[in-house]
Amino acid sequence: MKLLTISRCVRCALTALTLALFVNVAQLPATELQPHFVVVVPKQFSDAIEKFVAHKNKQLATELVILEEVLAANEGCDDAEKLKKFLFERWQNKKCGYVLLVGDADVMPVRYMVLDRVTEPAFNYAFYPSDLYYSDLAKNDGSFESWNGTLDGFHQGYFGEVRGEANKKDPINFDKIDYLPDVAVGRWPVSTVDEVRVLVSKSLSYEARLETSDRAALRKLALFSVDGWVDSRPTLDRAAELLGKSWSPERRYYGRWKGAQTAEPNEIEIKRLLNQGMGVVMHAGHGQDDRWEQCFPVTALKDIQNSDRLPIVLSAGCSTARFATLPPYEAYEDVSGQEHGGTNLGEVFKEPPPPPACYQKGKYNPTGLGEQLLRGGPNGAIAYIGCNTGSQPCGLTLLVGFADAYSKTKEPRLGDCWAGAVTFYHAEQRLNELQPNADWYPPSIYFQAMKFMCYGDPTLPLP
Repeated sequence: MKLLTISRCVRCALTALTLALFVNVAQLPATELQPHFVVVVPKQFSDAIEKFVAHKNKQLATELVILEEVLAANEGCDDAEKLKKFLFERWQNKKCGYVLLVGDADVMPVRYMVLDRVTEPAFNYAFYPSDLYYSDLAKNDGSFESWNGTLDGFHQGYFGEVRGEANKKDPINFDKIDYLPDVAVGRWPVSTVDEVRVLVSKSLSYEARLETSDRAALRKLALFSVDGWVDSRPTLDRAAELLGKSWSPERRYYGRWKGAQTAEPNEIEIKRLLNQGMGVVMHAGHGQDDRWEQCFPVTALKDIQNSDRLPIVLSAGCSTARFATLPPYEAYEDVSGQEHGGTNLGEVFKEPPPPPACYQKGKYNPTGLGEQLLRGGPNGAIAYIGCNTGSQPCGLTLLVGFADAYSKTKEPRLGDCWAGAVTFYHAEQRLNELQPNADWYPPSIYFQAMKFMCYGDPTLPLP
C-alpha cells in the first residue's frame, strides 16, 4: 500500500503546487469559534488532568467531561456517535468551541471514514481514522452531521464515505458530509496515566514560557524540504510569508534554492534546530510511521533536549501521525468483535468488509513519530499535526492554510489555526466541485484533510 501511495506523489505534483501558489488567501475568512473548552477523558485519567483543567479555566470556560458518563447519557449507533451527539448539544447551546479528546485509539472512540480504493482482496474498500468527524458537528442548516447520509445496506455502517476511485458513477462525497469544522478538535494520543501527566506537565511549562517571554523572540520557524517527494520549497516559502515578518525562518532545503544553498535537511540539522528551540517546524517529504525519510527517525528523539522550548510541528508527509490500524489491509477488530488478519496477511474479502470497531487496542493500536514526539517524554514537541496514512502533495495546502489562519487571528490558538487550515483546504481545493474521472486523484484530494490528525491541546496559545 505504501509503495503505491509514494508512486502516486509524482503524478499529482504540478496540480498541487499550482493550487498552493495561486490561491487568493485574502478571500478566505478566519474560522470563528465559541470561547468554551470541553475536555473529554476516560474516568481513569480524571485525577491526572485536574491541574490542567484548573489552569485552563483561568483562560476560558473549561469543562471536564468523563467519557463514561457521556456514553451513558447519550444515544447513538456506537460510542463515537454518542460522543459526537454530546458535543453537538454543547455546541448548539454555545458551550463548545474547542475539544480535547484525551485518549489513544484504545480508550477514546475513533471514527473511521471509508474510501472505495481499488484493492481487489479488500473488495475495493479502505478505512482511515478521522478526527474531523468530531469537528464537523453540523450541516449547513445547523442540524446534526452524522457523516452517514447513505443508509442502504452495508452503507449504514460506513461513515464519511468517499467514492470515485473504484466507483465512477457515484458522487465523491457519497455521504454528503458538510466537512467544515464547527469546533476545533485536538487529541492527546495517550493510553496511560503517566502519559497524561507528561502532557499536563509539558502544557503548563509551555504556557508559562509564553507568559514570561517576549513572544517575538519565540517566533522561530524551521522549514524542512526533502528531495524525492515533490518540490515543496515554493509552498514552504509561501507559508513563511503568511506567518509574517515577525517570524525568523530557518530553511533547510535540498539543492540550490533562489541562487543559494542552505544547510542540508538531514538528521543533524533537525536535531540542532530542535535543541536550539523553534516555535514552529514544518516538514515536507516522504514519511513512514516512525520517521521523516532521509532526515529524522523516531530513534533520534533520545538526542533531543528541548523541554523548555517545545515547538509545534507540522508534516505534510505520509504516515508520520500514525494513529491506529488501517483496515482491512492491516489486522483489526470489527464492530461485532471479530478479529481479522487483513489483506496484507492474505485475508480476502468476498463482500464489503465489516467496519472497524471504534476502539482498537493492543496490537491494533500501533504508534508513530508524531505520537512519540508528543507523549514520549518531556522533550520533543508540544503539538504535532500530520497524516495517519499516505499523504499526497495537495496536503501541502494544509500548511499554507495553517499559516494563513495564524495571520488572520488576533490571538491565535492551535485549534484556530488547524480549523482554519481545513476550511482553507476545502475552499482552495474546491471540494464541492470535484467529480470522478478516469484517474484516482479527485477522491484523494477530497479526503486528504480527513486523514490528518491534530495531536495537542486546541486551546494552546501560539507565539
